[in-house]
Amino acid sequence: MHDIEKLADRSYKTYKARLVAAERLQSRNRAWNACLLSLSVATTLASVALLTNKDMYGQAGPTILVCVAILALVASLVVSGLNYGGRSRDMFMNYRRIQKLSVEAEGLAISKTASAEDIDQLAERYESLLDDSENHTTSDYIRAIPDKSPGLVKWPVVRAVFLTQVPYLALVFPILVVLPIVEWVIRVGR
Repeated sequence: MHDIEKLADRSYKTYKARLVAAERLQSRNRAWNACLLSLSVATTLASVALLTNKDMYGQAGPTILVCVAILALVASLVVSGLNYGGRSRDMFMNYRRIQKLSVEAEGLAISKTASAEDIDQLAERYESLLDDSENHTTSDYIRAIPDKSPGLVKWPVVRAVFLTQVPYLALVFPILVVLPIVEWVIRVGR
């Protein structure tokens, strides 16, 4: 037999952590898609620029173009391989079902009308919902359920934020590819 208060508390914490996980996955999906889009546009612009002016990027122009194309390929593989969008959607659906279960458990805990059979059925549903989805990370849990020591650096959270922001660092490359084009257009336009 399970304790309904413990089940209510556990399912609430799981729901909150899975909510944060869904948000993390969605943020990574946006970041990697922005990276892929910008690198693809930069590769196309650089190709056109090199067709127009083979010296646009100096002697290293073709090498620069190949490097940006390789980065676009890497971003494409990450987007398709890690499937952040699909995983985020799955996590969203899972946390909504766990949220519903948590509300049911809280209601039974408050009303004090739960039979042993009711509690066991809820516990089984909870375990099944845990099995239906990937787990949240330590970082997701820390962000969802802050502990009693505010202000301390929480390395799993720092790591997760860094990993979510990394794709935005790749936006430097498209900017570096576009700047010579802008300079050339201004020069030729005079």
